[in-house]
Amino acid sequence: MSARHQNCSNMRSAILRSIAGFVFAATLSFQVDCSNAQTTPSPVDKQARSKPLAGYTVILVEPFTVESSQATKDFPEGEEANLQLSTIVSLRATELFEKVIDGSAKPAEGAPSSEPSAKAGERRVILSGAVISFSKGNSGARTLAWPLPVGVSKAKARFRFRDAESKQEVFRLEKEAKFQATTSGGLATKEGQMAHAKGSLIEALIKEIKRNR
Repeated sequence: MSARHQNCSNMRSAILRSIAGFVFAATLSFQVDCSNAQTTPSPVDKQARSKPLAGYTVILVEPFTVESSQATKDFPEGEEANLQLSTIVSLRATELFEKVIDGSAKPAEGAPSSEPSAKAGERRVILSGAVISFSKGNSGARTLAWPLPVGVSKAKARFRFRDAESKQEVFRLEKEAKFQATTSGGLATKEGQMAHAKGSLIEALIKEIKRNR
């Protein structure tokens, strides 16, 4: 065989080997893709991740707390309890859950627990809340600069949801409420400011619950 024919034969063999390698790689890639497709989460799993509060019928609202830090030093003492109670009242009004339990209710010593036990088929989630920052703002600055956002009061809270059975966290969020000014030019009592802050935090919380159910 001439050198020319030998070169052509070698070239042909090399091309065939390249084609075979390409086909093998493509087949392997297809098999990997198929394997990945088989492990794609089911629609139920996707919903559980996108709607972490779906399926819960009962919510227990634990006593709210205030983080001990410089950021919360001006938060009025006892207002966290009012925030918790207002949350319970608002949740009951929405009827998002079949039952809303006050987790702060404690029976007297020796008395049976007032907290109803979980029934068969009942799914319970626990809500806890913590005030993580608070700024009382400056009413004088609000009045002078009204309606500009100066001297704004701010309250920020973190809400956590845990599965009652596993105790694992299923969802959390942080929300901030602001009191800027009113039709009175920024003037308001401390009680009025707190009422506005609590109302705004609870409204934001309920919106998130609805979005994640």
